[in-house]
Amino acid sequence: MRKDTQIRKAFHFFLEAEQNSRVFTLDEVADTTGWSIKTVEAYKTKKWHFFLNEAPSGFLCDGVSDICEDAFVRIHSQRATVEDEFLRPRFSPEIDALIDKCREAALLAIQIYNNPLISFRAPGYIVNMVIAYTALLHAIFERNRIEYWYKEEDGSPKITDGDYRYWELKTCVNKYYKGNQTPETENINLFINLRNKVEHRFIPALDSTISGYCQALLLNFERLLIKEFGNYFVLGQNNLALSLQLTEYSSRQQKVLRSIQSKYYDDIRDYINNYREGLPDNILVSSKFCFRAFLIPILGNHAKSSDIAIEFVHFDPDNPEEMEQYDKQVAFIKQKRVQVADQGKLMPTDVARIVSERTRVDFRVHHHTRAWKLYKVRPSKPSPDKCDVKYCQFSVPFKSFIYTEAWVEFLCEKVQNPEELERIINYRD
Repeated sequence: MRKDTQIRKAFHFFLEAEQNSRVFTLDEVADTTGWSIKTVEAYKTKKWHFFLNEAPSGFLCDGVSDICEDAFVRIHSQRATVEDEFLRPRFSPEIDALIDKCREAALLAIQIYNNPLISFRAPGYIVNMVIAYTALLHAIFERNRIEYWYKEEDGSPKITDGDYRYWELKTCVNKYYKGNQTPETENINLFINLRNKVEHRFIPALDSTISGYCQALLLNFERLLIKEFGNYFVLGQNNLALSLQLTEYSSRQQKVLRSIQSKYYDDIRDYINNYREGLPDNILVSSKFCFRAFLIPILGNHAKSSDIAIEFVHFDPDNPEEMEQYDKQVAFIKQKRVQVADQGKLMPTDVARIVSERTRVDFRVHHHTRAWKLYKVRPSKPSPDKCDVKYCQFSVPFKSFIYTEAWVEFLCEKVQNPEELERIINYRD
């Protein structure tokens, strides 16, 4: 029997034992592989020490599932030490180069974003993450033998500057996800368009606005990398520390920056808001589209409970038991809500102001009056009769009408349509 065959039998034996948390003996390994017990004992000390853990009646495996079968074979070479490079899954030179490129681009993006001395953080992060995602998808297509370049009518590759014209990220995303709309695809598409808006603009105030989308982009990238090429390529193995957080940031400084950069900042903010409005609720609430988190202290009673400074809790809405535990962990930070009469309702002047700010249309109170008459959301006399409660409600104590956020959104949509805006402006009883 070839040694290579025996090594592969050992790999599958250990993999099955780890997946089932099964305790086994070295005699079982010898019986399965055909090795002598002396050979097995030698390998236990020299080659398998990094994943074999002693148990009361034998051994348990922990770590074999993180490496591929070929890597397991490589560590049985004549070298006495198991080095990191021996554990790496190997593909073709082209695929390996693309994997290295995508990981290094992602790590560079993280380095830029986490560096407090860099002001050009968001654009630097976005540009490098677009490069990282493109290289990762190219690596997947290369491995799957999919031709990821544009072609002429005769089927030959299109050439630009002497090289193939490879698919850009948007095309790669459409091909990989087969045109399906998911939180991951919408998150990537948001950044593809943001890259074109920010790479030539200097907008430091943007960082806090898109931080949740940036975190989701990174987590989605790493999940895809691990799913396609294995746990070896996890980004955190490169001595990557969690960035330190501050409890406060200067909202006053943020407002000043935004006012100075209002031309560019408002343009990008409006783009993000408009992009969100076109998405279904299941994508908007997904952490894969925009990651949101509470940073709360872990109250440890003894040293071992404080070994990890920050613990990442996996959020899976499809796992009821996991979600129940998650709810228990965050329940104590939920704020107590105090009941306030007419909370969230707006007066006509507020509605007119908000619509003007959101749409940049000169929308005044008299336009608002014509709008509620045109769309018949309330009666002319102060009475709750014939009042469309979705948009408008009657306050009995004050004998006046108050309006909802839904009414504001309705008006924003209408006034951005030139024909509807003309109807509102020219409406008469």
